[in-house]
Formats: sequence, structure tokens, C-alpha cells
Amino acid sequence: MIDFRYHLVSLVAVFMALAVGIVLGAGPLGQEISSTLEAQVRDLREERNDLRAQLDQAQAREELKNDVIAIVTPTVSRNQLTGHRVAVVTLPGADRNIVGQVQDQIATAGGRVVQTARLDEAWSDPESAATRHEAAAELAPTLTDPEPREGAEPTAETVLAAALTGEEVVAGSGAWRTATDRLVELGFLDVNWADDEAGLTADPPDSFVIVTGDLTTEQVEEDEAGNPQLQQSLDLIAAFGVLGAPTLVAGYGTESYSDPVQAAESPVVRGVRAESAIAETVSSVDHVEGAAGQLAAVLGLRWAIDGQPGHWGLGTDAVGPLPTVPEPLPEETEPGDPGPPLPTEEPDPTEPLETPPTDDELGPVAPTTDTDSSTGEPTP
Repeated sequence: MIDFRYHLVSLVAVFMALAVGIVLGAGPLGQEISSTLEAQVRDLREERNDLRAQLDQAQAREELKNDVIAIVTPTVSRNQLTGHRVAVVTLPGADRNIVGQVQDQIATAGGRVVQTARLDEAWSDPESAATRHEAAAELAPTLTDPEPREGAEPTAETVLAAALTGEEVVAGSGAWRTATDRLVELGFLDVNWADDEAGLTADPPDSFVIVTGDLTTEQVEEDEAGNPQLQQSLDLIAAFGVLGAPTLVAGYGTESYSDPVQAAESPVVRGVRAESAIAETVSSVDHVEGAAGQLAAVLGLRWAIDGQPGHWGLGTDAVGPLPTVPEPLPEETEPGDPGPPLPTEEPDPTEPLETPPTDDELGPVAPTTDTDSSTGEPTP
């Protein structure tokens, strides 16, 4: 058994050590420690200020570069999409401002956004899975829907891709419009046509831009519903690729400051690039929130139309920030503009001529004879 004196000695030693520490801390040792801490705090403050200044300079340079790209974009993208009828498809939660900017850039490049199709939250709602399956079984027989990524049965994603691209079993039957209307009726989709396009008589678009939604990498990794939503998005995008429709997936997030960059980039874009079967048929841009990304989207769509998909941006597996600039397409007269009059047009006989024509311009004329004003008979 431990003697009481042992406990007493231990207790005294503890208090003596505490007293010595207090004395040393209040004396020269404490002053030295205080000076050292103050110096370290001062150095950290200066380092923080330097880093903040560097960040401000980097942001100012980035804004300047964006301004430069915005200035040259109309010239670079001129007539890149002339004559093409483009549809913009948005996944659930897509940023409306970014969608509007993409539409403006398509118009600047000479293309026409004839249709916008917005996927509602119900599209990815697990409770709607049975309804989506029933809709696919109902609509697939009238459409030439593509082979799905997994399995052999038609899915809502393959049916939607076939409907938007106008792939129908009987050409001219309008089955693609009927299928689109049915998906709208079920609450999965909202579709708007341009003012001069009639939904009942318009032809389907010839190329597509799919703007990713608000799905994040964190949701895919941690949220139970995140990965199924990602797979559903990839199923739809893959269906566009199988159908051969020129398609570009426009994601955003990589222009924000994050480490690693994968934490900010769209998991949909990363999934497109990671799956070779999709990457070889569909193009992608991962920084469409900025001027460079919007220009890349226009040029990338043009390359997709020309049958050469690619992947651009700042994120995973991007080949570069921008594609090379293709040769512009022939310029077209804007709809509703009749253009200048034809040079061979006959002059209006009711309008006076500015310069009287000469005899040579009028050609030969019949000989004239004098007439009697009273009888109207020619005089000899």
C-alpha cells in the first residue's frame, strides 16, 4: 500500500513546479515568449495582406481577360451557327442567367434558338419513377428511340431524346410532337417554341445544347439521391449521342476558386468525359459561366455539327480552354428581310425616271405619221 507521505511529496512537487512556471512566465521567459508570438502574428498578418493583394490582382486580370473575350466574341463567333435551329435543354436546377447568356451567344453566332426544354424536379424525383416507366412504355412504340446505356427496355430518357430530336417510326406522323406534349402533360417537362415557330407545324431542332443543373459533386458522393440523378442525366445525354444529334453539354463551376477543381466542376460534365461511349459522341464545356466558356460553347457546338465532338474548359479531361475557330458558314439574310431589289427588276411605269432614256436604251421605235386633228386620219 502506498504511504501517505508519498502522496504529500507528490502534491508539494506539483505546486512547486506550478510556482516556478508562474515566476518564469512572469519574468524574462514570459517576455521572450510574448515577443516571439507578437512577431509571428505580425508576419502572418503581413503574409495575409500580401496574399489578399495577389488575389485582388489575379481577379482584376481575370476580369480584364473576360472583357477582352467579350469584345472579340461577336467577331470570332460570327456566322459559326448560321442556318442552324438550336434547342436549349436544361437539367433540373439550371442557372437561368447562364441559360440566357448561352442563348444570346447562339444568336450572336447566327443560330436560332427555336426551342427551350426545361426538365422539372419531378423528372428526377424517385417517387415519379413508376410514372416515367409507364410513359416510356406508352410512347416508345411510335418513336425510334435509341439503345439505353443499361438494359434493353426503352426508358424515359431514351424516349425524351427521341421526341426532342424528332425520331419517329413513321416519318411525318407527328409522333415526336405527341410524345413531347405527353411528357409535358405528366409534369416532367416544360417546352417553349420561338415566337415565329408553331409547335404543331415546326420541324424538330437540328442541334442541342444541354445546360447542367445544380447537382454537385458533394451530393453525388454523400446524398443518397445524388448518384441516381447523375446516372439519369448521363442516360439522357448518351441517348442524344446514340441518335447522332449534334449535342454539347454546358456545365459551370470551374472558374470559381476551389481546391481541388473537381469540387466545383459539374459532376455531369465529368461523367460525360469519363465514359468513352458518351465522350466520343457528345461535346462538353465546363466553364460556361464565363465569357471564355460561352465562346467555347458556340465553337464547340459548331465542331459537333461538323461531326467532330470535343471537350473544353478548365476541369478534368479538358483538352484546352477553347476550340480552334472553324471557317464561318455562308451568311444568310435575316428572316423577314427581303434584301435589296434584283438588278434586273423592271422600272415602275408610274414612277418618273430620274434620267430620260436615250433612243439606244429604248430600242427601235415604230415610224410615226402626221394625222388630221379633226378626223384622226393620216395626212398625205
